[in-house]
Order: sequence, then structure tokens, then C-alpha cells
Amino acid sequence: MAVCFFVNFFVVKPDVVDVLFGTFVPTLPAGSIPQAIGLVGAIIMPHNLYLHSALVLSRKINYKNPRVVHEANVYNACESAISLFVSFLINFSVVGTFAYYHNKGGYDNLNLRNADEALKVVFGDASRIIWGIGLLAAG
Repeated sequence: MAVCFFVNFFVVKPDVVDVLFGTFVPTLPAGSIPQAIGLVGAIIMPHNLYLHSALVLSRKINYKNPRVVHEANVYNACESAISLFVSFLINFSVVGTFAYYHNKGGYDNLNLRNADEALKVVFGDASRIIWGIGLLAAG
């Protein structure tokens, strides 16, 4: 799925300067509170659940040994940073691509129900099936 998102990002060629500007100087246009809440739920919460369940709970260490605790903290920090960076790249491509569809593709109300139509315009009918499989896998 990550590869598909990156391919989609590079095919539609959104204005990368605008996407980067929006990444580091976020704004919230009027009427976009529901989308912002959806992004928080879709992007931040799954990774929060993953990090707390997989990284923290899977470590069986001797908590009485300070060296072992420090080493476990270092590995947890590295693993968290890598997983969050990869998820940032994926989310960057998804948000940038669908912002392109919204702004230049003529889709005023782009959501999960009609996103397959936007993908179909660029990638053809097979993209609708891939999108559906991706949603099923993500859910």
C-alpha cells in the first residue's frame, strides 16, 4: 500500500512546495474542523495504539538493571522514530495526493466513499479494486 501511495503522489504531481509549506505551517480553513478531527483520528491514533501495544509491551527486560533499562529505552526510541517517520511519509503522500484531487481534480467533497472515483480518473478501473482492498486491510 505504501508503494501505491507514493506512486500516486508522483503521478499526480501535487505542488510539493505548497505541500511542504502546509506541513510546517499548518492552517485550518473555515469549515474544515471535521476533516481535521478525521486526520487526527486516522493518522495519530493508530500509531499511538501500535507504539503502546507493540513496542512497550513486547519488551521483557530486567527492570532492576539500569543499563538494560537504558538500552531498552534507546531501542524503543529508535524503533518509534523509524515507524513514525515511515508513517509520516505515507501520510504525507496520501494527504498531498488527495489535496491535489480536491483542489485541481474538481472533487469538492472528497471522502472515503468517492475517493475511488478520483483514483479511477488517473489510474483506471483497477485502482478502485486496489483502493477497496487497501481500505479493507486498513480497517
